[in-house]
Amino acid sequence: MIDPLPIKPFTHPVNARVSLPGSKSITNRALIVAALADGKTILENCLFSEDTEIMVNALTALGFEIDANANEKRITVLGLGGKIPNKEASLFVGNSGTSARFLTAFCCLQEGGEYTLDGVPQMRKRPIKSLVDCLIQQGAEIETTGDFMPITIKPHGLKGGIVSINSMSSSQFISAIVMAAPYGKEALTLQLEDTSLRRSYIDMTIEMLKQFGIQSKNIIASDSNYVIQPQKPYSSKPEGYKVEGDASAASYFFALPLVVGGSIEIDGVTQNSLQGDTEFTTQIIAAGAQIEWKDNSAICRYEKGEKPTALNSSFYKFSDTFLTGAAITPLLNGPSKIEGIAHTRHQECDRIEAMANGLDRVGQSISQEEGSLSVSPQPLQNASIATYHDHRVAMSFGILGCFNKNGDGSPWLNIEDPTCCKKTFPDFFEVLENARIESESAATTYHG
Repeated sequence: MIDPLPIKPFTHPVNARVSLPGSKSITNRALIVAALADGKTILENCLFSEDTEIMVNALTALGFEIDANANEKRITVLGLGGKIPNKEASLFVGNSGTSARFLTAFCCLQEGGEYTLDGVPQMRKRPIKSLVDCLIQQGAEIETTGDFMPITIKPHGLKGGIVSINSMSSSQFISAIVMAAPYGKEALTLQLEDTSLRRSYIDMTIEMLKQFGIQSKNIIASDSNYVIQPQKPYSSKPEGYKVEGDASAASYFFALPLVVGGSIEIDGVTQNSLQGDTEFTTQIIAAGAQIEWKDNSAICRYEKGEKPTALNSSFYKFSDTFLTGAAITPLLNGPSKIEGIAHTRHQECDRIEAMANGLDRVGQSISQEEGSLSVSPQPLQNASIATYHDHRVAMSFGILGCFNKNGDGSPWLNIEDPTCCKKTFPDFFEVLENARIESESAATTYHG
């Protein structure tokens, strides 16, 4: 792939159909749960990307038998009912937050042994202290490097009881413990130090555990805590478990009609999804688009005319999609302010700073605070976008680049390091280009 990658604008409204990859969040959770289950689980429609390959490689290093078939999007896992075959392993987690947090709690289920976890330089800056502190209260011996990775774990199982946790920097801390806690020695009560945390991904984790056999009475959620009763093993899924399409990835295509007009059908996203990021559609509707939900897809339409309504709301509950919204603000009617995103400064990169930098490069008037980003639309300028190795920065600005700024279909926006999308959506730019070609073809056929 060319680097930087010029984005070819749409010269006609979008008229296409795209398919989403499997959800990274669900794939990595399902891999952990399948390894904890008793027997063979077949995971269907899995995402094959950098993050999920990291998880598969880590579980393999821990001794689990895993068969991954990328062509069929299928991963088969032989679960051992809570046992970890290898008592010693060095695990590389790259810059995968789900792998780092989930594996840290997972390894603590072992009785004895030693595990090390480390990642790329950016992972060594990402929060893990609150999770480590909670697991130490549960009996693990864990050494960090200045409260960050690399870490060394000497596990002794999870003893249960009452522990407090601060999960404001990442709800993955809660999900990691919730998945491991049913294999603890006693009931575990997680007391929340801040009750305003984002719960959509935790809710998704709990629903998945129920799908794998955990009884509702054994995981009780309240405003102030989570109570998890012992129940093992998880039920395996030899008949197959289908991973949902990635709702975060759907946000790019929900935004596309606001940029170029027209209609697009997005396969793999459903209104009753486990994933909270489907709430991004409320922002798209507020901006003026129409969405029609089907059984396993959604159709998004926007008829070009008046500029779409500006975005002025909190993206706290679905913050992975704030980058999508921010990238299209230059095309909206008036100033936008996206709030509730302070925690995104500590993800794959400082995402607020990264989006501010990109919007500045395309000529926008921007201002930022610790937890918000404001954009006043200005005439667009040709630019090359720095992505900071962040897949969501790359894909979000890829959508903005679809706008026919010059009126003749000539590229005006370049995406640096486009292959960073391999983290969650390896063929994103191919899917986007195919949608452009399909739309051009449909327009030619219609007018011909």
